Amino acid sequence: MEVRWFRPGSTNDVHLYRDGRDQFGGQMPEYERRTEFWKDGITDGNVSLRILNIGPSDEGLYICLVEDDITYKEAVIELKVAALGSNPIISVEDYQKGGIRVTCQSAEWYPEPQVLWRNGQGHHIASLSEIKSPKVNGLFETEISVVINRHSNQNLSCWIRNSLLDREKESAIHISALFFPSMNPWVVVLSMILVVLLSFTILNVYLFKIKGNLQRELGWKRAVICPGLGQTAPTLEKEDVIVDPDTAYHYLILSEDGKNVRWTDTPLDLPDNPERFDTERCVLGREGFTSGRHWWEVEVREGMYWAVGVARESVRRKGQISFSPEEGVCAVLRYWGEYEALTAHRRTPLPLHQVPSRVGVYLDCTLGQVSFLDADTGAPVFTCPPASFVGDRIRPCFWVQFGEINLRHHP
Repeated sequence: MEVRWFRPGSTNDVHLYRDGRDQFGGQMPEYERRTEFWKDGITDGNVSLRILNIGPSDEGLYICLVEDDITYKEAVIELKVAALGSNPIISVEDYQKGGIRVTCQSAEWYPEPQVLWRNGQGHHIASLSEIKSPKVNGLFETEISVVINRHSNQNLSCWIRNSLLDREKESAIHISALFFPSMNPWVVVLSMILVVLLSFTILNVYLFKIKGNLQRELGWKRAVICPGLGQTAPTLEKEDVIVDPDTAYHYLILSEDGKNVRWTDTPLDLPDNPERFDTERCVLGREGFTSGRHWWEVEVREGMYWAVGVARESVRRKGQISFSPEEGVCAVLRYWGEYEALTAHRRTPLPLHQVPSRVGVYLDCTLGQVSFLDADTGAPVFTCPPASFVGDRIRPCFWVQFGEINLRHHP
């Protein structure tokens, strides 16, 4: 018996089964190692083909030809590809045309989705601009903007629909009247620029004065400046972070004092307890935080590949995890000489002017905020999007491969 799957207009096969074996000699290159023929169903007349890692380029017609010494049958099947994209992310951009410009972004859709803004009553709102662009993998990325003013309905929702799947995703936002300018928008913009410049000036003077001495003391004592409020938060004391050996991946060597984590090429014989990471090269800090403001620093000078940040107590320990806020992780990463922040949909490149040898981590449990600084210069590195940590302990998190990190303080 011969079962041949192919596409119209192609001289090569998608998959060929002949004489009781799969034949890959004439297979189309784009289907190599992506097809599985269901041999167990042949006796029941089932000659189904499974295609792995489906993408937009696989969409279209397929012909199945079945032939033996007696019979010859042919069937045509149309494959439709669909992908439900990410949750819409709404951001408030700037003042424009007497109002506030709001943007909605989402990615990984197929086919091209329908995107629109709706007000609190569910009515369609005309958009200022709309971009739908396919990426290299054929999936669509969308961005749509709208300008709202004080007299508009300030309850907005961004609605994205996949018509093929008949499914949709929606995110909403409320813009308070306090955000709308009560004067000429150019005056407001100028005022904002002046406030930002003044804040940066004050911050630079402040960092310059404390850089020489305070960063070498046992505890960092940095005040958190709140731009626009003219207030200073209480002074922070540096946390004495040590790592938890019960969570360490079995290729990580920990020092006796829990202050050093080093990669080894030889796996350690460690018990497979529920707290231990069995796939990711991770270890958590022993101490957890549920409230207040906390600060610690990590020396990464010898780390070839590393990630430094925080993780929820409930973060998964078994199998691969996606390092992102949705997974309960907020971190910055060095990999192959590149510095990135681990964010929701994709990594965010960090264009650092100076490579840090020590990374400072600032955690505010009340605000759900995690920030990273260059601990030597005080320069900001990245701030994770605000998230709610209520109801879960937050622990320092470290990822190490081919190098080491150090939590000891060097005066």
